[in-house]
Amino acid sequence: IAANGATSTIESLGTLLGPLSAGVLVAVADVATVFAAGAVALVSSAAVLTRVSAEGVVPGLTAEEGFRLWQGFREVGHVPGARLLVGLITAQTFIRGCLNVLLVVTSYEVLHRGAAGVGYLTAAIGVGGLFGALGAATLRGERLASPFAFGLVFWGVPLMIVAVLSYSVAVVFLLAVVGAANSVVDVAGFTLLQRTVPDALLTRVLGVTWGLAMGTVALGSFVTPFVMRAVGLKPAFVIVGAVLPVLVLAMHRRLSAVDAAVAPPEQLPLVERVALFTPLSLVAKQRIANHLIRLEVARGQVVFRAGEIGDRFYIVETGALVIDLGSRKVHAWPADFFGEIALLRDVPRTATVIAESDTTLYALERDEFLGAVTGHARAHTQAHAIASKRLARS
Repeated sequence: IAANGATSTIESLGTLLGPLSAGVLVAVADVATVFAAGAVALVSSAAVLTRVSAEGVVPGLTAEEGFRLWQGFREVGHVPGARLLVGLITAQTFIRGCLNVLLVVTSYEVLHRGAAGVGYLTAAIGVGGLFGALGAATLRGERLASPFAFGLVFWGVPLMIVAVLSYSVAVVFLLAVVGAANSVVDVAGFTLLQRTVPDALLTRVLGVTWGLAMGTVALGSFVTPFVMRAVGLKPAFVIVGAVLPVLVLAMHRRLSAVDAAVAPPEQLPLVERVALFTPLSLVAKQRIANHLIRLEVARGQVVFRAGEIGDRFYIVETGALVIDLGSRKVHAWPADFFGEIALLRDVPRTATVIAESDTTLYALERDEFLGAVTGHARAHTQAHAIASKRLARS
């Protein structure tokens, strides 16, 4: 949520500064200057992006799969819930395309502000987006269907109200509400999508989502002039504004079901306290929490013995254990972990672990543990450093 909130904040800042700058440039210079400034900003952004790198290993496509244009679309259809989320996100971007045209007509024919007015109205969306992004970043992570649904509703309702207003201040305020709702939709919607889609498929699904988003913005901009020609400007605002609230009313039950299926498990706070998992993303930690196995260990019971084959990693939730290293003994308390050395080094257990009191453990199977840790460069390095330090002490 925090990362998506930061992304939405930056996007809203751009939505504010870009149109505002364009409005000023149009007022003091000409359209060619606006295009030149935009081109410089775009090239500069591309240059900055070349320096971006990401940690982690994502399975690549085979040569055959790499040329399948519809691979991502297939994944959207196969992953439960992904089709609904992508559909709602692209419905919102379709309305954004409609609004792009409606703002131009409103500035010229209703508010009589001309080309500069278009920039200022769009900047109002950016102002609202900044406040919305800051608020969305504070969303609690458990359930996101309601914020997502409310964001979609408040994307549409203000547009319906604009239809009956002709005052600049009121229109600007309502567009700011749309901007705030846009940020909530982005943060809640994309966080839900990231929770729903497996990591190995996520890049393809996000690629399809953004491709459809850009396409539906263009489609909305193309369709809107025909709608205005058929019914007029004010009825067009009502029709466009009603689309998202109607979709939410029809799909809310299904959306809530998707949200419930991917809500973070109650073990997530325990996973977040494990130092070995600190470098991992929130989504990766959630997947670990989903695979934890609860174990109740009675006082005096042996968890494993030195020399046995290691097949699990353990996190202590409650209780206390003694770890007998042979030369010395150490204790494990809540939020401590053990068992990683045998898994990372592929060696037998190096210690015997016995419960000193009735203890609750959470176990992570070997494959799940190695998949999470070795698939992330910094987590892999940190895990081996911890294992080496513990071996040196033993």
